[in-house]
Amino acid sequence: MDLPLTAWKSLIMFRMLTALLLASLPHTVFADDALKRYLGETVYVPAYSRIFTYESRSELLAATLSVHNIDPETPIRLESAVYHDEAGAPLRNLIEDPVDLAPFQSISLLVPINDTTGGIGANFIVTWSSAVPALSPLSESVMTGAPGTPGPSFTSRGRAIRQDLDGR
Repeated sequence: MDLPLTAWKSLIMFRMLTALLLASLPHTVFADDALKRYLGETVYVPAYSRIFTYESRSELLAATLSVHNIDPETPIRLESAVYHDEAGAPLRNLIEDPVDLAPFQSISLLVPINDTTGGIGANFIVTWSSAVPALSPLSESVMTGAPGTPGPSFTSRGRAIRQDLDGR
């Protein structure tokens, strides 16, 4: 479907304004929750390998999973980062062996733009642990369109689905 130049400009402006609006929304974190310490967690992080732009058309996206150890004193161990498809089936672990993250260290793992195995509702399941209680790392995914184009770009923040308070 060919659109006139003014329609393309409007579409690009709409995408840019939407991205700016989403980036400006506050992420609500309560101080009590942010300062809790755990021996480990399992975190669900939404990801998208494609999004619909029209009813019968979608655009491919690259998804980068980033895990940031925000604890200023305690190292953590990233045990696994499993990429799941939109049906919930595990596709692959993005790390071969556990990775130790020092305070303020981070790791980024890529699902490239040409990998469509995850589908629209893909996700990551991140599991981490610590020898002593630690602050929860910041786990998020960043999705971007093709380089050199004004394509979509947005983030998804992870949410803990299991918390280990006592080593069990």
